Amino acid sequence: MVQFQHFNVEQWMDTYETTPGVLNVAETCCSSISIDELSRLSTHNDSPAAIPTSQRLTYGSIRGSVTLRQRVAELCSEEGRCGPTDDDVIITQGAISGNFLALYSLIGPGDHVVCVYPTYQQLYSVPASLGAEVSLWRLSDDAGYIPDLNDLEALVQNNTKASRLLTFERVLQHLFIEHNGADDHY
Repeated sequence: MVQFQHFNVEQWMDTYETTPGVLNVAETCCSSISIDELSRLSTHNDSPAAIPTSQRLTYGSIRGSVTLRQRVAELCSEEGRCGPTDDDVIITQGAISGNFLALYSLIGPGDHVVCVYPTYQQLYSVPASLGAEVSLWRLSDDAGYIPDLNDLEALVQNNTKASRLLTFERVLQHLFIEHNGADDHY
């Protein structure tokens, strides 16, 4: 049986994320809204049903609706080039499911994964639970949380199968602006 470490941030959020009157700065996604609030955001408020409300909300297609997968594939395609098709796209109910599916299908015993740290615990705990060796590419406050490519090079091994470079906006913004000469309005 696969043994997972406790996801500490998830346990903390289970306890505190719905505390009344407290600003939740630990959330990893946008605030939830109701269908009524979503309808009010529509530019077609003059129509009786800005959002179709008569469609039954079923479990739906396991891989996501064909129409949605086609639209995502179109967004990921470059004009004039062969891009992904709807068969190449899987819709998940959030990033955690997509991360798990990718890791579960690509990583196994004997593999090595480099994961930027700090990051979401799933990105290093799941590979470890699947039998992979995980090396943490530690970012530091002293370096402004900017990744050091020399540190990454030292972590890579012959059996390195994946490198999780997910990080947060400040790091990406710094890398984009400092190294590509872009302005603050990237």
